[in-house]
Amino acid sequence: MPVIVVVPLATFVIALSSVRTRRSSANLAMFGAVVMLLVTLLVGWGLAKRTAPFIATYSYINVPVAFSGPANFQSFVIEIVLRMDHITVAALVAVELCVIGALGWHLAMGRSEPGPARFHALVSLLLFACAGALVSRDLAELLAFWGLAGAITYLLLAHRWGLDEVAVRTRVALALPFATDLSLLCGVAWLYARYGLQNLTTLLPILHTNPGWTVRSLVVASVLLFVGVAGRLAFWPLHSWVTGTAAVASPAASAIVQAVWSVIGIVVLYRLMPIFVASNTQTLEACLYACAAAAAIAPLLALVGNEPRRVITLLGCGVVAVGAAIVVRGFQLPGSTFAVAGIALVLAAAPARAAGLLAASAIASAMRTDDLGEMGDAWRRMRVSAVALLLAGLVLSLSAVGAIAFALNSRSGLGLVTGEAVLLVSIGAIRVFLAVATGPLRRRRAFEPDRVREVAPGWPRVWPYWLAVGGVILLIASLIPRWLEFLDGSHHPAPSAGRYVLWLAVALVGFAAAAIAYTRNKDGALRASALSGSWLGRLLDGADRNVERYLVAPVAMIVARLDARWIPAGEGGIAGALDTTGRLTVAANRLPVVAVVIAIAVVLTVVVGLVAPGVLR
Repeated sequence: MPVIVVVPLATFVIALSSVRTRRSSANLAMFGAVVMLLVTLLVGWGLAKRTAPFIATYSYINVPVAFSGPANFQSFVIEIVLRMDHITVAALVAVELCVIGALGWHLAMGRSEPGPARFHALVSLLLFACAGALVSRDLAELLAFWGLAGAITYLLLAHRWGLDEVAVRTRVALALPFATDLSLLCGVAWLYARYGLQNLTTLLPILHTNPGWTVRSLVVASVLLFVGVAGRLAFWPLHSWVTGTAAVASPAASAIVQAVWSVIGIVVLYRLMPIFVASNTQTLEACLYACAAAAAIAPLLALVGNEPRRVITLLGCGVVAVGAAIVVRGFQLPGSTFAVAGIALVLAAAPARAAGLLAASAIASAMRTDDLGEMGDAWRRMRVSAVALLLAGLVLSLSAVGAIAFALNSRSGLGLVTGEAVLLVSIGAIRVFLAVATGPLRRRRAFEPDRVREVAPGWPRVWPYWLAVGGVILLIASLIPRWLEFLDGSHHPAPSAGRYVLWLAVALVGFAAAAIAYTRNKDGALRASALSGSWLGRLLDGADRNVERYLVAPVAMIVARLDARWIPAGEGGIAGALDTTGRLTVAANRLPVVAVVIAIAVVLTVVVGLVAPGVLR
């Protein structure tokens, strides 16, 4: 287990100290990821026939505190706890496959990217942080790896730092996740302030038995932790840090970030859910409503606008929100075991999400446009990328079928919302493929259509295809109860065939609706999405202007006046008053004490006599 965490860190150190060229840095990063994958499979083989996890504990900080009180607060302890179970192994394998596929694609397609050695070193460091976050059992340890992964994420998304548009649009990738990560930090600090423990193994059993615990404290901790995880899962309305950078960041970086954070976020949410359950039913319902709203709104926004990478990003956000809703619902119902189906859903969607982004980036780069209205004919000119985009869209659309069949009833409110999400995701996924692969190519490179072809010859262009195939394998596994039983060790009754057919039919209806619309009038469908996108853009611009006019500008004016006029004037007045007080104090020290006391007594006597009852009358 320690080797899994040490390998990417050693790769980063080697890259930082000696590697400089593009090919050598890429080979080193790929070698570290492959070694990490092999070690993970070795650990998974050791866990295959046992239910108990592998646990390794290392004492990092143990500081006695000079305080007499509850035993939990007698010392401050941070332990490095490496816990490897079946879910962790599956999550690590999914993360490593996504990173390997993105690195293989970037080796050929990212030849013109700046700072290749820096990019590959950051990817290795991100792998180290992701492995640490997945195997962590101590909340302080989890927070440290989580924060490191967040910092590396911003550096990867802002890797094209020499371009003004990238520098401006990636600011949100720093500010918004930082706010949600701060919420996670506050949640961990709140739990430690109430319980004095950070290891989940010892913390979870005493949530309702520790002296001084209250439901309100658990509610506050649950809300803070949920906001922190939801920010990295890119739930609506916290999704702008991935949608705003999807088209300007390096394609490999965007694909790695979106795939990796979806896996980490869903696993961490699954492990923190016992804290949510210990709070109250209202908190669980609020989290469930938030996940359901994000699952429906994100793919609905994907139908607006014609930017393919933004559309794929929103579809992925909607699918991940469906998985989170199933996880929350599984813990909300006592005695249920289907919460792990949400993790299986996200594991299947992560490689497909990366494959879709890489394939769409290759097509957009070859056609020199990022507008679906100007794309077309990719099925004839760029067959491999088009097939990878189609497979990725199919996996994203169908990834929720098995999880919903295991978890939800079609007559329930949550079942209707998630069914709507599946319908919208299927429409959005197939519309991207139809817009790119069919119809005439309106945008030509220097009026030479024959130059629009696969940019990288040979094996590099096949990486998105293999990522999509990996998503297909995980999708098929998510339909099998034995896979869920392997992940959590619980018994999962197989759903009826009718439930599978029902949710599959929902996705097929979405495919048919998009196919009919784009077959009959592709230009009209694209114009409609473009007009709705421009309308939404104007609406958001108006909202930004109103916020600037009624909130930002008045606050800036108040700050300017305080800084330029009121604060100096107030400071001058306070200084004058203090100077006068000092002068009076110095003068009072020179007066005779007896005379002053007699004068004060006479004044007090006169005042008391005048205010006494009957004197003024």
